[in-house]
Amino acid sequence: MVVAKKKVTGYDKYVDWKLFIIPVVLLIVLLLIPTPNGMKDVGTEYKVGPNAVIKLITQELFNQKSSDVSQWQLITAQIMERNMRMGALTRDRFLKRDLKWCKKYKIQADKTNFEKAAAYVQDNLSDESFANMMQKSMEYRRDGLKYDELTGKDKENADTGAWHIKVAIAMGVFVVLCFLTECIPLPGVAFCIGLILVFSGVTSRKDVAMLYWSDACWFIMGSLMFAAAFVKTGVDKRVCLMMFKKLAVPNVRWITLIFFVIIAPLASFISDHALAAMFLPIGMLLYQNSLSEETPEDPELAKMLMIAIAMACNIGGPGAPSGGARNVIMMTYLNDMFGFDIG
Repeated sequence: MVVAKKKVTGYDKYVDWKLFIIPVVLLIVLLLIPTPNGMKDVGTEYKVGPNAVIKLITQELFNQKSSDVSQWQLITAQIMERNMRMGALTRDRFLKRDLKWCKKYKIQADKTNFEKAAAYVQDNLSDESFANMMQKSMEYRRDGLKYDELTGKDKENADTGAWHIKVAIAMGVFVVLCFLTECIPLPGVAFCIGLILVFSGVTSRKDVAMLYWSDACWFIMGSLMFAAAFVKTGVDKRVCLMMFKKLAVPNVRWITLIFFVIIAPLASFISDHALAAMFLPIGMLLYQNSLSEETPEDPELAKMLMIAIAMACNIGGPGAPSGGARNVIMMTYLNDMFGFDIG
């Protein structure tokens, strides 16, 4: 009697459970091994360091504990500590901060106390003394804090920071192995990341969904939806015809040049992700039309068309702030850290 096999459905067709065991086991092993001293030191620096630096600054500048100082004095120390983390170590960078910047980095400040803090730095600290204070704070955070010397709440915070680092490393190994072995689909890997973060205590189950719906996710999803509508309505064929109708005899060099001439300038004003998604169907259409009975497939041509589209988008992407989210992020870093304003 022949036993009929159960028909696999959905993602079961793409899950290799034998291979999937490997990244799962490695994830568990990495989480169970003892925490190295290096991780504890880094956890101390990032979890205990901010409050320790604020205490140091208030003690050095005002000869008081951070719990005893006035509101404007605490704001002064908090802004200096945040600037130190960003690498903005000069007095000028402090004086260019405003209430909007404080709100962005969750520093509770009102207009009166903020003006007192700015006036104190401007009238009582020279450029050299301010830089020395910032350098001393940086050295204290990096070298002065020792995990073995911590007690109570500070030690718990350092342990939490070290655990988060361990989870991040284990999760990175898990994701890379899943990508390399292709044991589960990419959506499954993304779902596993959320499960790891929740069950390891890095984030709560109420907050984890929010991590999947960042602006970048919406942006990429919108680009792909736009490209799907592009193909569904046949606009890709019309654009392709408009771009290449002047070519009496199709030529790979001319097609590549036209791609670069059209896509690169557009990528400065339209996101390169959106442009790549828009022109991908055009490249596929060109490839399909180039095939014949004598040449049923041409992988080299397919590679060239896809790489040409990607490179054209990359070349034009940095041309303007609207070319991609990374441009705005880098502009913000340059402004915060070095005072460079672009555009």
